[in-house]
Amino acid sequence: MSSTQSLPTVVEALEDKVKTHKQAENTQFHVSVAKHNINEVNSELDDLIESLEDLRYYKTVFEEALDGSAPTMTNSAGQTAKKAAEATQGELLENAQSGEITDDEGELGSDDDRGNPKVELTPEIEKQIEQIQSAKRQADNVIEQTGRQIESKQEKWNTKVNAAEELQKILGGQNRDFSRTLNHMHNLLNEELMDSSGSASNFVSQWKNAVKSWEKHQSLQSFDDFQKKHDLSDSTVEDVKTLSQSRKLTLADVSLDSVEEMKRVDELESAVELNL
Repeated sequence: MSSTQSLPTVVEALEDKVKTHKQAENTQFHVSVAKHNINEVNSELDDLIESLEDLRYYKTVFEEALDGSAPTMTNSAGQTAKKAAEATQGELLENAQSGEITDDEGELGSDDDRGNPKVELTPEIEKQIEQIQSAKRQADNVIEQTGRQIESKQEKWNTKVNAAEELQKILGGQNRDFSRTLNHMHNLLNEELMDSSGSASNFVSQWKNAVKSWEKHQSLQSFDDFQKKHDLSDSTVEDVKTLSQSRKLTLADVSLDSVEEMKRVDELESAVELNL
């Protein structure tokens, strides 16, 4: 007998090699699918986490600094996000690689530009991504609602601070401590309040300290408060406002009563100058 292998034996050997190569290709393909699915889910989860961090910042600032009440959907948005993110990477890998690779498995999908098999999302992963995206939309919606409420509070506080700053200008900024408080509040309201990349707890702490200082200077918060504390007449207040705008007043324009009222208020006596 010839030592040369028979044709059937050679064919069987070649078939075994083809089968081994095909199984290796299929295994590599399924690993690629798993990696692709995990990367896609992780990318969506990163976006969701970013939205949740923004939501947590605005909720903390709104409730703890501005004494607001977060929308009722806030907790629901958090629960929805938690549910959407329950699957672990191990579970994703198991889903992506589920199913036996049989000897009779068909050809792999068409190749990409680099000659590698095209990788697509599995139906299970597509469903999970839809859940994650839905959770993100819900979180973003709550963020938008909370943001509008914060902006409303911001506008009211800016009005108060601006009125106090105007009074300080009229009084020549005599109360330096309160002037510093106003500058700090202005910065917190217009530079830091809506910046969700900052620390919510740090903002809350700084704002509470600023409000404490604000409350110590009630009579300097607005012209109305100043007028009430010093029992000033409306005509005197109008004269002071006119003088603060560098407009000239003659003695004929200012009543003696107004002059007397200005003289008995230390802040006005120092801030207003009348020349004969």
